[in-house]
Amino acid sequence: MDISVIGVSPEGVEIYRYFLRHRGEGVGDARKALGLDPDTVEAAVEELERLSLLDLRDRHRVVATEPRVGIERLIEQRLNELNAEIRRVLAARDAIAVFMEDQQQGERTATALDIERVEGLERVRERLDDLGFFCYKETLCLHPGGPLSRGAIETAMPLDTRSLRRGLAVKAVYHPKALDDSLMAAYLRDIVGLGGQVRITEEPMDRMVVFDRSVAVVPIHPKESARGALLVREPGLVSQLVTYFDGVWEAATDFREYTEPSKEPPLLSDLERRVLAVMATADKDEIAAREIDVSVRTYRRYVADLMARLGAVNRFQAALRAKEEKWI
Repeated sequence: MDISVIGVSPEGVEIYRYFLRHRGEGVGDARKALGLDPDTVEAAVEELERLSLLDLRDRHRVVATEPRVGIERLIEQRLNELNAEIRRVLAARDAIAVFMEDQQQGERTATALDIERVEGLERVRERLDDLGFFCYKETLCLHPGGPLSRGAIETAMPLDTRSLRRGLAVKAVYHPKALDDSLMAAYLRDIVGLGGQVRITEEPMDRMVVFDRSVAVVPIHPKESARGALLVREPGLVSQLVTYFDGVWEAATDFREYTEPSKEPPLLSDLERRVLAVMATADKDEIAAREIDVSVRTYRRYVADLMARLGAVNRFQAALRAKEEKWI
């Protein structure tokens, strides 16, 4: 029996029940009968006296308060305390208006763009590590120029591996000069093997990293990245940078295709060709599966495999790429 919510301890419950059953007995009798140590009994009877559940004016003839009176009184006291606490909590709503005024004043006076300047290569790497750790959806990267240094690769590999194992999408575009270094090429192959998406382009591009399409990191000076970086959180600017990335990404070549270009269209089964044919036209999986006479589960399995082979992010794009690559 737990009535600690009204302030009675387990030991207090035991002693209170004893005196209800043994009217007129003393504190010493309860101690002997219950086998409790003197300090425990003393603390419990003092608690019960404070709660008006025991009358200890004569410790040799203790009187227990009738439960319908004593317990009910404690319940009412506790309810009054809880009601008072609820009123205090509800009164906190009055602070919302004050805080809203503060927010509105801040919005009226804010003039600076949300752009943070971070100077020094080491400091930039620290901030990139922080942003990568708290990233929860995807990372977009553009890497113009040659290969990364050995130290940069050793730093980047565990971060990329951690992101991919957490289920994040990692999309990066490199210049072909990055592949001139065997260590760099091996690093990119490892990233692709772990599920990262890497493309190659010979077109000029600006260096940047975007986390969750909400924070973009660009160099302070486009030709001297070691000087530092700007962390951009302004939604309008970030959106423009993401659009720029998407354009570069679409025009780039898949890493595997660039390094090991296929000379002939891949061998596709008749079912795979039929799946590709309906991917861009059917509105629902059920309709597409019925059209080619397979189960929905089988259809979806084939779609997932074909999208992975084509490096497509959606089914419509997969169908377009299949036509471009003359798969269908």
